[in-house]
Amino acid sequence: MIHKDDRASCSLTHSHLHWLWLQGEIMKRLQRETFPDVMRLMDKHEQIDRILSMYRSGKGFHFPELPVRVKVALDAVGALLLVDDDEFDHAREILGEAGNRTGLNSRFVLESKTRGSDTIAAEFSTRLGIGASVGEEDTERRPLELTRLQYCAHVNHWLSMILVPFGAQCNGFLHGTSLIQNLRGQGSLDGPPSFSEQHNCAAGLSMKGSNFTVSLAELVFGSGAQDGDHGVDNRMTTFGQVRYEPAQDVKLSLSGLWQIRPLLSRFNNLGTLAIPFGSLKPQRGTPPEIPAPMAPMARNDPAAHGPHPRPAQPITAAMVECELFEAMRAQGWVEMEGWSGRGPVRWGCCLSDTPEHELGWGVRMGGTAEGDTHRPHLEGFLSFNLGRGGKLQPGLVYVMEGEKRTPALVLRSTWFM
Repeated sequence: MIHKDDRASCSLTHSHLHWLWLQGEIMKRLQRETFPDVMRLMDKHEQIDRILSMYRSGKGFHFPELPVRVKVALDAVGALLLVDDDEFDHAREILGEAGNRTGLNSRFVLESKTRGSDTIAAEFSTRLGIGASVGEEDTERRPLELTRLQYCAHVNHWLSMILVPFGAQCNGFLHGTSLIQNLRGQGSLDGPPSFSEQHNCAAGLSMKGSNFTVSLAELVFGSGAQDGDHGVDNRMTTFGQVRYEPAQDVKLSLSGLWQIRPLLSRFNNLGTLAIPFGSLKPQRGTPPEIPAPMAPMARNDPAAHGPHPRPAQPITAAMVECELFEAMRAQGWVEMEGWSGRGPVRWGCCLSDTPEHELGWGVRMGGTAEGDTHRPHLEGFLSFNLGRGGKLQPGLVYVMEGEKRTPALVLRSTWFM
C-alpha cells in the first residue's frame, strides 16, 4: 500500500513540474514575440552605424528606405597677392589663368537607383567668383541652380550607357559612371582647361573588363547666338579614356579629347533638351552680303567693326595619370590649339601625396606658350586633414611673365559631406 506522505509528495512534484512547464511555455511565447522586435532594433542600429560611417568617411549619405544618395561639396579659395595696388588686377588675371581662381563654390548631388541597377543623378550648385571665366567679375553671384542632369543605364556587368541632357563636361567621364564618384575626383583635378568646358548635352559608353575600362563620349555645345558673337564658339568634342589597374592599389589612365568649332548656323539652334530637326539637313550656302559703303574715317577705325570673332581652331588635349594607394598621384597633361603650331600650347604636371589621416604635400608646374612668349608658374602646397571630409591646403604660387614675377599665398579649403 502507498503511504499518504508518498501520495502527497507525488502530487507536489507533479504540480511543481506543471508549474515549470507553464513557465517554459511562457518564456517560449515571450521569446517568439520579442525576437522580431529585437531583430528590427538591431537592423536599425546597423543602419545608423552605416550612415554615421559614411558621414565620417565622406562617401555621402544613403537612406535604405529612400534609395537616394546625397553628397555635398564645399570649395573655398583665397589668395594674398604680394604685388602693388596698381598691379593687382593684372596679377589676379594671370593667377586665374594659372588655375587659381578665388571664390566660393558649393555643389549638391542627388543620385538614385531606378529600373534595377540604373542610376539617375542631378547636381545643383551655387558659386561666388570661383569657376568663372577669366575676365568676368568675381562679384557676380550665382544662385542655386541645376547645373547637371545625368542618366546611366547599366546594360550588363561590362557595358554602361551614359546620357547627359544638360550640363555635360569631359570631367564627368573621368572617374566612372557615378556622379558622386566624379564629384570627389573633380575637386583634385589639375587637367586641361578644355576638360572643364560646359556643353549642352553629351552621350557616352563605358566598357569594363577584368582590370581595364574604356570610355567614349561625344559632347555638343551650341552658343545660341550668331557665329563669333560674344566670343563664344560652337563646339563638338570627342572624348576618350582608357583606365588600367595592374594591381589593387595601382591605377593608370590615359585621357584625350579632340574638339572642333564649326562656324555653322545650325548649331546656333541648339538649346537645353531641344535639337531642331533642321540641324540634320544639309543647308544651302547663302551668298555673302555686300557690305554698305563706309566713311573713310570709320573704315580705318577698328572699333567701328566691333569685336573680331576668334578663329575656329581645333583643340587637342591629352592627360596621363597614375594613382598609388589612393593617396599618391602623378599627373601630366598638354593642350594644343590649332595644327599650325602658332596657337597657344598649355601644359601642366602635378605630383602629390595626400593620405587620409596624415600631413600631405604637393607640387604643381605648368605654363602657356604662344609664339615666342612663355608664361610658366610653380606651386607648392601642404595638405591638412581636418576630419569628416574636410581638407585645408595652404600653398605658395609663383607666376613668371617676361620680366615680371607674381608671387601669391593661396589657401584652399574643401569639405565633402
